[in-house]
Formats: sequence, structure tokens, C-alpha cells
Amino acid sequence: MALKLISLLLAQVALARLGQNASVLNRSNATSKDANVPLGEGSALEIMVNGTRHGLRGEKAASDLYANDTDARSMAGRYAGYQTFATTTRYGDADAAACGGMHTGSLVGGLPYYSVASAQSMWKGCCWCGHSGGGQGTHGLGCFSCAKGRFLRSAYGLRSPDNAQRHGFASGEIIIVVADLCPHQGNERWCPERPGQHNNYGAHNHLDFSHPPPGIDNNNFVFTPIQCPYDLQERYHHLSRCHN
Repeated sequence: MALKLISLLLAQVALARLGQNASVLNRSNATSKDANVPLGEGSALEIMVNGTRHGLRGEKAASDLYANDTDARSMAGRYAGYQTFATTTRYGDADAAACGGMHTGSLVGGLPYYSVASAQSMWKGCCWCGHSGGGQGTHGLGCFSCAKGRFLRSAYGLRSPDNAQRHGFASGEIIIVVADLCPHQGNERWCPERPGQHNNYGAHNHLDFSHPPPGIDNNNFVFTPIQCPYDLQERYHHLSRCHN
């Protein structure tokens, strides 16, 4: 019975991938300008979207949000100041995502964040509520992993890290959250199956955006992992069944 359930969930995930727009929830994502994160008063980190403040709580909120591990700091600057890069696509919203069966639009609706499905190779195992995996050049971003990053003007892969700086940015800095899976089956061109594998465009990592910022069309994306913001954590724990 459990195997049948996983098979049904994987099939449902695959149907919502790459160009097959599932029922899309009308919502107001921040533009790339909105998603630049200013520091508010005191130690809390605040983001303004449509006149509403969203932010973290606690004395170390600002530093915690952008705290990277030792490896991330040592690699900072390699990709235009970020740790690594991914190719990207768009697919709309999934009604029952692999990260706990939630609607991806409900997770970020009204908040200044962007929902993505990460490639199967970036998960530890497949295909329900997967943790971060990666390795051998693949960066791990499993369910409810967050990252800060910017889109480049280039698309369909990078030949070298130096090209990230030369191509320039196509967006301001945004925050992404993994809410779904991009399975290898049915998406072989874009989403590698195992860590260390490349997609057809030479990238270890791939992110399938529900709704990227305006003007973005399969652009390359440079990013560094961060701790997920507090308001996003609250929303996730309310909607997802992964933590049950």
C-alpha cells in the first residue's frame, strides 16, 4: 500500500513539472526589487511586501538568516559572490507537492519568497519529504531548504564560474524555498537523477520555479544556502505533512 501511495505521488509530481502548468493560485510574489532584503530596526530582519512587514524573530535573526557553513564561506565569490549555480525553468504551482502534499502557491502567497522544485539529484532519496542530499559537485537542497540568490543574464548553463561575473545579473537578490521535487523521469534534459550527474546543459543543479520574477525565462541562477525566514517556517509547518 505504501509503495502504491509513493508511486501515485511521484506520478502527480511529474505531471506538474516543466511547462505543464497545474492550477495556479493567484498570488503576489515580490519582484526582484522587493526581494532585496533590508535590515529593519533592532536585530530583526524585515522585508516589505505590499506595505506589509515580514521577518524573523530573535536576537540573532539577521545574522542567522545569512549564516553559511564553513564550506559555503570558503567558496563565496566563485559564482559572482555566491556558492554555486543552477539552470532554471518554470512550471506553475503544484496542487499536492512532494514536500508534504501542500499547494506550492499557498506556501509563499503574500510573502516575498519564491517556491521551487529542486532536481532529484539534490535530494537524499526519492520522492516524498526528502532531505538535502547532493555531493560530487551537486548541491543538496531538499524539502524546505532555503537559499538567497540572483538570476544571471545568461541561460542554459555556464561554461565556467568566471562567466557568472561577466554575464551580469538579471535580477535583484531573492530568497527561494524548496517546496517540491523535479523527478528525473520525464525531465531527463533538466533534472539529474543522482549526485554528480549533469543535466543536458552541463549543470549539476536545477531549480524549477513556480513563478520566477518578471522577465526571467530559463536564466541561470547563482545561490548560497541560508536559514529559512521565520514567517516561512510558520507557514510551512502549518501546511506541510512532512513534519507529522
